[in-house]
Amino acid sequence: MKRFYLWCTAAFACYAVIVILYFLKGDLFQIPMSLVGSVADPNTFMTHAEIAKAETLSRIHSLTFFLSAPLQMGVTVALFGIAVSFRQLAEKVFRASFLQMFLFVVLFTLVMDVLFLPIDVFLFKIDQAYGISNETPIIFLKDYVKTFLIDIVGTILMVGVFRWISRWSPKRWWVWLWLISIPLILFVTFIQPVVLDPLFNQFQPLQNQELKTQILDLAAKSHIPTDQVYEVNMSERTNAINAYVNGIGGNARIVLWDTILNKLQPDEILTVMAHEMGHYVERHIYWGIAYGVALSLVGFWLAFHAYRHILKRWGSLWGMRGERDLAALPILLLLISLMSFLSSPAQNAFSRVIEHRADVYAMQMTGDGDAAIRAFQHIAKENLSPVTQPKLVQWFRGSHPTIEERIMYFERYKK
Repeated sequence: MKRFYLWCTAAFACYAVIVILYFLKGDLFQIPMSLVGSVADPNTFMTHAEIAKAETLSRIHSLTFFLSAPLQMGVTVALFGIAVSFRQLAEKVFRASFLQMFLFVVLFTLVMDVLFLPIDVFLFKIDQAYGISNETPIIFLKDYVKTFLIDIVGTILMVGVFRWISRWSPKRWWVWLWLISIPLILFVTFIQPVVLDPLFNQFQPLQNQELKTQILDLAAKSHIPTDQVYEVNMSERTNAINAYVNGIGGNARIVLWDTILNKLQPDEILTVMAHEMGHYVERHIYWGIAYGVALSLVGFWLAFHAYRHILKRWGSLWGMRGERDLAALPILLLLISLMSFLSSPAQNAFSRVIEHRADVYAMQMTGDGDAAIRAFQHIAKENLSPVTQPKLVQWFRGSHPTIEERIMYFERYKK
């Protein structure tokens, strides 16, 4: 087992060196020569200092992502022995299986969160230093605690369902868990705008009545049954600009950050709103859920077989007693993390398709390519976002087409 850990450490060290060297390359963000001087060239709407900051910030975030993902998996493996100790402690403290599970989940989640807290603090400090984040340490800490508590509740629910289903159907639990996950995903998506999001931010109806009327007129043309648009006070956390649509059914909401209201012109905001309405009209949230559910079917099947194989091969060496052993749960966490990382290119590819569809819809509704170009130039400038990304980053992190691709689409639409 010691040799196994040494091999894992050596493999991660080699991987880290390769990733670091890749992101130290100087030509990651070059645009094609044919676009130099065009509306997609950042030199035409950003200063050299802003471009340099955007590229450096992107390198830092991407490097952190590519290092922290395998690092989390490695730490999970390293904590297998501690998981056994936590299970033994839970069994000594409580006799009821639910309380044992509760204590185990809290302890293990707390250890994982504490170990990776330095990375979160690092990114928090970086975003502050680059002028993106306005968060105070108090706001950061409050959000961290809220997220931790939500994770605890969700994890206890999922672990409880897993242990009950695996006892009832030990050979088919992966199918039943997949079926149960579907209504759970729909429920969480339904309550998110009215229960989860307000835990972190304050929402209110859009205060700019003239802009509200224009947006509602656009919604009426799109046959969207709504009489309300929301704004959220993101300025206390960030200088970045954004808008989004989330929720399903009667809880679906179109939301603007207050930063976008302060930094974009009305015609630019309307093109952004038309994009968000495109998501609603074309039911992209439902398509996204369906795509995720289909991917998760494969994921549950793979996790089931990998989980049983790992336990059969090495479980006894780590002191694990079987599939329903609390100490074996970190194996499932490891598999979920691995599959999430490996499936991110497929998830992002699907996301980029529906994001482009929403851009197409925005142009069909407003016909204002000039405003859309200006809006995304502002987004690049205010969010410190490079207009293009290296392919590797776009595959694993690119949920949207690059700003370059979006601006050039709007430019082609004009012509």
